[in-house]
Amino acid sequence: MKFTLLVFLVPWLVLACEPRAEPAEGVGQMSARWDASRDGSMTAPASATWCEVRRLLEIRSIRGDTGIALVLYPGRSLTTGSYRILEPVKAESLPPAAGVAVRWLAQNIVQGFRGDSGQLQLERSNTGQLSGRVQARARSVVDTQRIMLTATFRDLNPRPDSMGCTPMDTTDEDLASDDTGEPGDTMVD
Repeated sequence: MKFTLLVFLVPWLVLACEPRAEPAEGVGQMSARWDASRDGSMTAPASATWCEVRRLLEIRSIRGDTGIALVLYPGRSLTTGSYRILEPVKAESLPPAAGVAVRWLAQNIVQGFRGDSGQLQLERSNTGQLSGRVQARARSVVDTQRIMLTATFRDLNPRPDSMGCTPMDTTDEDLASDDTGEPGDTMVD
């Protein structure tokens, strides 16, 4: 369970260190507020990627050291409607469901939270853009703190996930070798 949590949160730590270009025209938006020992809020560009192989939609929004990730597990196809929020480990195995992760920099540490209950309402416009609302309870990944998160997102155009979208049973060894025992093609001419 700790490994899955790290897999879910570590990319957010890396992304916070990457320089960000100005958002492209037509990029979606997310606004969020949370009640905790230190209340907070964020409004930032948001993006959505669809992983066909694993049947999941990932929505990300990052501003500085603060980030929010939503992962929807719809089952067979992405449909509008209500998704219950479960702990990330459970959400994947109990579709339709959603996982939520939130993190921000607090004094000297990155404070991370994962959703454990609530609802995500997903809507699609006649142009195919996704919008939605989230109300979730989340607990700290390092201590006993809890937060209430309220968020909205709008104008998201899902893109196919071209990186990191591999079947769950694929291992690093599977990706690094093939049946011939020869090194794989580097795709460099």
